Amino acid sequence: MNPYPVVAIEPGYNTNQVLGYNYRYWHEMFNDRQLLCLSILADRIRSTSDSVVRDLFTCLFSGTLEFNNMFASYKGEGTGAVRHMFAHHILKPERLPLEATLWGTPKSSGSFRTMFDGRILRALNYAEAPFELRPKIRAGKQEGEKVYDLSEKLGFDIAREYRDFATGERVYLSCGDSSHTDLDDKSVDAIVTDPPFFDNVHYSQLADFFHVWQRHILGGTGPQENDCTTRSDFEVQSADASQFTDRLGAVWSEAHRVLKDSGVLAFTYHQSRAEGWRSVLCALMNAGFVITAAHPVKAEMSVAMPKRQAKEPIDLDVILVCRKQSQLERYEWNAESWPIVTTVAMKQVQRLRSSGRRLSRNDVRVIVMAQLLRRLSTSHRLATALPLLEASGSNIESTITRLHGERADAGKG
Repeated sequence: MNPYPVVAIEPGYNTNQVLGYNYRYWHEMFNDRQLLCLSILADRIRSTSDSVVRDLFTCLFSGTLEFNNMFASYKGEGTGAVRHMFAHHILKPERLPLEATLWGTPKSSGSFRTMFDGRILRALNYAEAPFELRPKIRAGKQEGEKVYDLSEKLGFDIAREYRDFATGERVYLSCGDSSHTDLDDKSVDAIVTDPPFFDNVHYSQLADFFHVWQRHILGGTGPQENDCTTRSDFEVQSADASQFTDRLGAVWSEAHRVLKDSGVLAFTYHQSRAEGWRSVLCALMNAGFVITAAHPVKAEMSVAMPKRQAKEPIDLDVILVCRKQSQLERYEWNAESWPIVTTVAMKQVQRLRSSGRRLSRNDVRVIVMAQLLRRLSTSHRLATALPLLEASGSNIESTITRLHGERADAGKG
């Protein structure tokens, strides 16, 4: 067995980025010293007899990989912090890479030791004593106060099949194709998910950076089995809009089957391209869902590299709350009722701005599109909703321009 995984990088939308820099194997992203340290650590984790501890440390090992490679960089000179390799969501070598210490010192960044303290121990402590946060004003400032004893301790035997969960186990975990599950019809109260974008970031390609090491440590004992990749012919992620729509629709059709009639489907989404919104509307309505609420919320950190580099960055996600169409009365709405969309979107924009949030044009677009899809899904069949969506282009752009420009106009007065 090699001391570290020697696995070729397969071509793909995101992996072509690093192949273009003449990287051909995943281990070439590390220098010799890093490979030595990582191979020693991997061997020790592999030799751990307790399978739960072994899996836990393999997960922690993956986090350590992210900060200890030659694609990591300075987060800020003089701060001591390491910017991990996926800060850009792409595979691109750094002009000035940073080599940190894998093992760690008390104040090191991204090391095995500090991540053990900051992630594993914190998680175990929370499981032993779960808490909720309650706002509290202290010295004129709002702080979070921990409130204990509201939930029971976390820690249950995990069911590997739904039938075991249905007959008494408290937790069921499954890794596989979400368009085909072993759940019973109408057995689920709520489904909460975060579907991938159909373009830009192909997560399965990026995830292979971690996967080849996990497979190196765990072999065929984990869910990775003997595959060298996490890619699948059935994954929802696709740059082709029609394919993305069909695969997302298949997942939501399965969600419709297992969800109780009184149940809720909720997911987060943002997108700057019209095709992305069209795909979501089509997939939802074909699966038998309508959007009953749309709430914009702060999503990624504003200091994230993709946000800082974008001309019109999206800082917001919208939480779309859906119910089964068969359980709701459909009411008539047409393009003449566009002011309804504008009014609700304007209130949400104003609420976010009143809290000090600066909104880009694409942030406003997320808000407007979510409200438009909500109205279309609840008042039309798909055959009429799609043409109305496509015919709304001028209204969409003029509304976005007006709502985005209101802050600037107000500042001139």
